[in-house]
Amino acid sequence: MFDINFKVLPLSMDASVKNHQVISQNMANFSTPNYKRKYISFDDELKRALGNSDQLKLKTNNQKHINNTPYLENVQAKILEDDSKSLRNDGNNVDIDTENSLMIQNALNYSSQSRLMTYAIQRYDTVLRGVK
Repeated sequence: MFDINFKVLPLSMDASVKNHQVISQNMANFSTPNYKRKYISFDDELKRALGNSDQLKLKTNNQKHINNTPYLENVQAKILEDDSKSLRNDGNNVDIDTENSLMIQNALNYSSQSRLMTYAIQRYDTVLRGVK
C-alpha cells in the first residue's frame, strides 16, 4: 500500500497550480478599478482532513453515522476574495510587490512538492526493482 504522500502531494501540487493562476490573475488585474485580489484557501482544510486541527472529531463505527472529518479525496483549494480595504483611490487592493513575493514562494513550494513526489516514486521503484 502506498503511503500518504501519494495522496497529499498531488493535492498540494494541484493547489499550488491553482494558486499560481490566482496570483497571475491578481497581477494582471493590478490596474483594474475596484478589483479585489483573490487567494487560495487549502492548508486549513488539508490539516482538518489529516487530523491536525483543534476541532473535535466524531468517532464513528457505522457508515450512516455523521462524520465531521473530511476525506482527503474531498479536499480542494477554494478561491476566496480578499475583502480588505484598499489604500488606492481606484478601490483595487492588489499590491504588486506582495503578489510577486507570493508568486516566488508558490514556485518554491511547487518545486519542493515535485521533488518530494519524485523521491517517493523513486523509493517505490527501488523496492520493486530490488536494490543493487
